[in-house]
Amino acid sequence: MGNISYLETPLWNNHLPLKKRLDYLIENLTLEEKFEFLGTGCPAIERLGISSTFHGGEAAHGIEARHDQSFNKGEPEPTTIFPQPIGMSATWDRALLKKIGEAVGNEARVLYQRHKNGGLCRWAPTIDMERDPRWGRTEEAYGEDPYLTGKMASAYIRGMRGEDPFYIRCGATLKHFYANNTEKNRVSASSSIDPRNKYEYYLEPFRRAITEGKAEAIMTAYNEINGVPCIVNNEVKNIVKDQWGLSGHVVCDGGDMIQTVNDHKYFGSHAQTVAYGLKAGIDCFTDNRELVIKAAKEAYQAGLISEEDLDTSIRNSFATRIRLGYFDASGQNPYTRISEDYMNSDENKALTLKAAFRKPRAW
Repeated sequence: MGNISYLETPLWNNHLPLKKRLDYLIENLTLEEKFEFLGTGCPAIERLGISSTFHGGEAAHGIEARHDQSFNKGEPEPTTIFPQPIGMSATWDRALLKKIGEAVGNEARVLYQRHKNGGLCRWAPTIDMERDPRWGRTEEAYGEDPYLTGKMASAYIRGMRGEDPFYIRCGATLKHFYANNTEKNRVSASSSIDPRNKYEYYLEPFRRAITEGKAEAIMTAYNEINGVPCIVNNEVKNIVKDQWGLSGHVVCDGGDMIQTVNDHKYFGSHAQTVAYGLKAGIDCFTDNRELVIKAAKEAYQAGLISEEDLDTSIRNSFATRIRLGYFDASGQNPYTRISEDYMNSDENKALTLKAAFRKPRAW
């Protein structure tokens, strides 16, 4: 690029169509670099102005920033905690859920401004159907009704996302796609589902959350669907992307690449999981980074994937990053410069009390 600043390149040019910005990115990455983008983390590439960032972090009922897990040890950062989703859902108040989503999105922005390392596309909301109270995450979802779940989750998502037609305040990653509502053997069990239950029950909240709520991403589930692990389920591409028009990316659940071999015993190698996962529509593998890169290289060398498969994945994950405003040379992103005073503010505390004591309302 000679003496041209990366700020003058198409990747950073807010006035260009998204496709042209992504074309430039793909054309200027080496094959070795492309392998490194298959995780949820993004490596720093100085010549392109790409900083190290990540997709992820919890936000089911507020931004999780305890920093008490092995991968992000540190001092806790107080954030506003809202009622559990099952409680928020019981209000039947979509306007309230949207306000809560706005508060969550703004607090995610404050944390990003502090650290500049990601957390702007969060793994929430959980919209699995709650048919069995023995499921270990009943408090994390919205109930047993697909219509209620789809409507309430969509309101939360729209609040997180914001109203700008291009830029995203905070992206939502729906989980877990799909039929992930049993606890025993949840990393290896198969959910047997007939077509009517699939379309009218299990898929319906996901469809609404994408087409109405404009969710940015989805996370696939640990379980199998009729014998096929969700990480290699072609419905991710054929239904979520091609039919419903998901605008962003797809991640697998944590450690699921390894589990496809070790627990499901569906494949004999991680290279096969990466290859079939990419073909099925997975863009980012939430797993050991070095192992993902190694498996992807083995898949490429064996002819199981092409460079075009890598390019498709990178386009999807970077479409999200661009809309989040990571490459904003002109300063057009409206969701920057959220005041630190907003974090865990009196206004947000009042909102969480309102949600806790809100009586159900009629639609």
